[in-house]
Amino acid sequence: MAKTQVPVKLNQHLVVTIDHIRQNGMGLAYVTPAKDYPVYLADAMVGEEVEIEIIQVDKHSAYGRIVAWIKPSAGRDNQDRQYLIEAGTAPLVNWPYPDQKAFKKEIVQRNFHDAGLKVDVADPITMDTTPTYYRNKTVVPLKWQDGQLLSGFYQRGSHHLVPMEDYYVNDQRLDEVIVIVREIIAQRGISAFDPDLEEGAIRYIMVRRGYYSKQLMVVLVANEQELADEAGLVADIQAALPDLTSLILNFAPKKDYVLLSPNNRTLAGEDQIEDTLLGKKFLIGPNSFYQVNPVMTEKLYQKAADLADLQPTDLVVDAYAGIGTIGISVADRVKEVIGVEVVPGAVVDANKNLQINHIQNATYIERDAPDQFADWQAAGIQPDVVFVDPPRRGLTAKLIESTAQMGPDRVVYVSCNPITAARDVALFQDLGYHVAGPVVPVDQFPQTAHIETITVLKKND
Repeated sequence: MAKTQVPVKLNQHLVVTIDHIRQNGMGLAYVTPAKDYPVYLADAMVGEEVEIEIIQVDKHSAYGRIVAWIKPSAGRDNQDRQYLIEAGTAPLVNWPYPDQKAFKKEIVQRNFHDAGLKVDVADPITMDTTPTYYRNKTVVPLKWQDGQLLSGFYQRGSHHLVPMEDYYVNDQRLDEVIVIVREIIAQRGISAFDPDLEEGAIRYIMVRRGYYSKQLMVVLVANEQELADEAGLVADIQAALPDLTSLILNFAPKKDYVLLSPNNRTLAGEDQIEDTLLGKKFLIGPNSFYQVNPVMTEKLYQKAADLADLQPTDLVVDAYAGIGTIGISVADRVKEVIGVEVVPGAVVDANKNLQINHIQNATYIERDAPDQFADWQAAGIQPDVVFVDPPRRGLTAKLIESTAQMGPDRVVYVSCNPITAARDVALFQDLGYHVAGPVVPVDQFPQTAHIETITVLKKND
């Protein structure tokens, strides 16, 4: 059998024109007249003519690296932060923000069109200030490399750590804390996990900071259950961080293939930090799902609540509830909230959050949402509004069917992945619902290709 002939070779230099930008922010150029062999390129804009070097080849596609811009886009706005491109943390950093917004609106339009849906898409809701330095959480790997302890991000497809101290999208205090803690670890000679040797103590430093409270949490994610001279390490970190509220060791051995495990041990201070969202208090632990852009989260949840047209008589279901952020934020506008979440620790936190906010009309249940929805449907429970805010994989067919069988008047779908949102909305339409009003994009993640959406579905008459 003859070998498949590919039209490019490793390390080959070519001149290509960027055809379009993919969902993940990577540019795509074709190298054959038939447009049947794409090359994927970071830091590209539509229509640019660029010289590239081929760095990875397979039968169906290749990856390249742009070495020169022959005809750059008139809209290109280089920020001289190519390390962010190398790490993949801010693929749109060289795009003017109006271009980022237009691209994200186009993504949502394309995804819903491809799912066979005819919908209007609103202009994205965006930050009022410069869309940088917004994240309230970061998780950063450490590695001893070239004789020094570095923090940063691993280059795509490699174990080479790209050093980084200005992440551009993090709250700047987070960046400062990473460097301070890293230097303490280095001075004390504590090992860091080496992915090539598969050994070493510290894998990551995670930092969370309350936007309003300014409370600070540092989590040392470790490959080992105990660190050398923990008391000395803790004392050094406390002395260097006067705003430290919580210092935690998370035992997450690499063999378990998890970023964080549930195995937390508080080394100093509190088990959790506290912050405020839409006037409500929330306790946030190392493992809590809490949106990372606090300014835009308030806009996201406020818009979702407004679009839900909530009434004082409404029974609201909060699915994929996490620590209760959506349900608690709307509880004082409705008769009752019942929430469901599969992660045990999140349910514990949600119920604590009910207590600290003195909310009497909400309940959170530990269970997988599709199973709980099926039981509610069988029990004849009929909510007026269902909020769903699933992970990127979206909803299951079972949950969508159970929701439709319960027959709520409105379903408010908050999504971090417009591809799965469009897929799921199409299934809701097949089951007696229609999209009411435009799909609303919300830019939670400027400088990246990610976009959140809010879609309101109403029951057909």
